[in-house]
Amino acid sequence: MRFLRRFTYLSGMCRLVPCVMVLTLLAAACGGRTQNATLPPPSNEILTTSDGYRIAATLYPAEKPGSPGLVLVHMLGADRSIWEGFARRAQREGYSSLAIDLRGHGDSRGPGDTDLSYKSFDTGEWLKALQDIDAAKSALLKRGNDPENIAIVGASIGANLALRYAVEHADIQAVVMLSPGLDYHGIEIEPDMVAYGKRPSLMLTSTGDSYSASSCSTLKALAPGFCELREYGGAAHGTDILDAEPASVDQVFLWLTHIIGPQAAASNRAGAR
Repeated sequence: MRFLRRFTYLSGMCRLVPCVMVLTLLAAACGGRTQNATLPPPSNEILTTSDGYRIAATLYPAEKPGSPGLVLVHMLGADRSIWEGFARRAQREGYSSLAIDLRGHGDSRGPGDTDLSYKSFDTGEWLKALQDIDAAKSALLKRGNDPENIAIVGASIGANLALRYAVEHADIQAVVMLSPGLDYHGIEIEPDMVAYGKRPSLMLTSTGDSYSASSCSTLKALAPGFCELREYGGAAHGTDILDAEPASVDQVFLWLTHIIGPQAAASNRAGAR
C-alpha cells in the first residue's frame, strides 16, 4: 500500500516540480535545514560481507533516530570519499547515509586482508559486489534506520549495481542513478528496469555523455513505474554531475523528499496505523 500512496502523489508531481523546487530552495535559505555545526560527526566503519570481504564505509548519521537511510555506491575507480558533500547534505535533510568502498577499491580488503584491484574483475566479480551493498543496507537497519524507507544512490557502474540489487531486494524503496549505462562490465540492466516494477527511480545524465544519455532514454521508456530523467549540459559523468551542476543536488533531494524523506516516512507510518 505504501507504493500506492506514493504513486497517487507522484503521478501529478512532474508538472509541479519547478514550482515546488523554488519553494523548497526558499525554505532552505530561511534556515529550514540542520546546520553543519549541529550534525552528528561521521564515523568510519568496517562491514563484513557474506563472502568474507571487509568493506570500508563511512556512516553519516541523521540527527533523529528512525530516519530514512541511503546507501551510496561510487563509480569505477573512485571511493567513498566522493560522496562526502552529498552525504553531509543528506544529514541536513534528515537522512542517514552509508558510503562504501566497493570491493577492489579504496580501503576495502578481501578475505585474509588481501588487497585486490577492480582492474582484474570480470562480470562475476562485479556481481559479487552486490554483497557489499547488502552489508551496507544491513548496517543501516541495525542502527535503527527506517526499514520501509531505504534507497540506494549509485554512480556509473554503481548505478547499475544499485538497480540490480533493488530488483533482487523488494525492501529497497527507490533508486537514484547517476549516469547509468545499459551495460557496464557485463552488468546489463535493461531487463532490470522492467523487473524493478512500479517502484520509483530517478536518473541523472549529461547530454555530452552520449552512452549514458542514450541508455537513460532507453531505460526511461522501459520503466513500468514512476521514472524521472534529468539531463544536464556538458559531459560530466557519475558523481561529477553533482559538482558540475549544483542544482542537481537540490533536485535529487526534492525528489527523495516525496518518496522516502522524513516527512513522507512519517506520513506512511501514520497511514499504516
